[in-house]
Amino acid sequence: MKPNALCANPIGIIESQSKSAIVSFNGAYVTERLWTPWRMTYVGGNARQPGCVFCNALGNPDDAESFVLLRRATCFLILNRYPYNSGHSMIVPNAHAASLEDLDSTTRAEMFELATLAVEASRAILKCAGFNLGLNLGEIAGAGIAQHLHLHVVPRWTGDANFMPILADTVVLPELLPVTYARLRAELERLVATREHDAVPQAKALVVLRDSASVVLLRDRAGDIDLPGGPIEALETSADAAIRHVREKAGVIAVLEGWAGSHSFEYADVLHHVSFLLATGAASIDVEQHGDSDSLIIPIEDAANVVTVPAVSEMIRANLPHLRRLAGDRS
Repeated sequence: MKPNALCANPIGIIESQSKSAIVSFNGAYVTERLWTPWRMTYVGGNARQPGCVFCNALGNPDDAESFVLLRRATCFLILNRYPYNSGHSMIVPNAHAASLEDLDSTTRAEMFELATLAVEASRAILKCAGFNLGLNLGEIAGAGIAQHLHLHVVPRWTGDANFMPILADTVVLPELLPVTYARLRAELERLVATREHDAVPQAKALVVLRDSASVVLLRDRAGDIDLPGGPIEALETSADAAIRHVREKAGVIAVLEGWAGSHSFEYADVLHHVSFLLATGAASIDVEQHGDSDSLIIPIEDAANVVTVPAVSEMIRANLPHLRRLAGDRS
């Protein structure tokens, strides 16, 4: 049996799938199995929760936990926990309505504005070739949650409709949902910050070094201690910018793990918006030259007290359970 690292884990329980060959008694190769044990939660019905899943997500203050990507006045964008394809999201009205005629014109218009943002952000981070947008109105039309309508936004790639979803009713996804969520949310926040608030977008990473259970910090020219990060270049996604800055400024090779938070502030009469992404990292060959001057490797439990930016310090404290988990603490 060999591990397959390109698995998807919507519910965060099992982080790998495995594939094994089935061999007949005479030694002849017959076929292969791709194990997807995380799907049993959905197939067995254990994924169901009391009440409406969309109303529950709307009422949950922890957007990352419920995979809510963006909230608007009348509707919100959420990542699908059991996607048809990687990056599958849904636009959901705040009102518990079953059909389009139950919504007012403002809500209907905002749903498609959100769909446009979802398409643009998904195209940037997923490099997809196209999209399916669709509504299933009523159980007879295929709606899994018929009482609360939702508009699907499904990224598509050439050849993505292979034998797995057709014959095995299984979708093989290239990354874990928390990572897709973080990349999509950071990109959506960049689009909103620049277009609606005329803000300067930035991306920073909260990086855990597993071997030392430490966090990577950076001392800037003014002497403030913050997370590594900075501006987002043209044709660069927010997540890519955060990972690049960590390598360039701290000498650490980082891998994205999830979402940490965001913060807006004014500096010199200019509004700035920062997206923070969770990552794990390993030191590169040039990390020592950074450590002699501007980089700091601080134990996880002490990092919030060392950072001199209050909003960042608060964000680190809020993420302590995730940082401990990424460092290997399973308690």
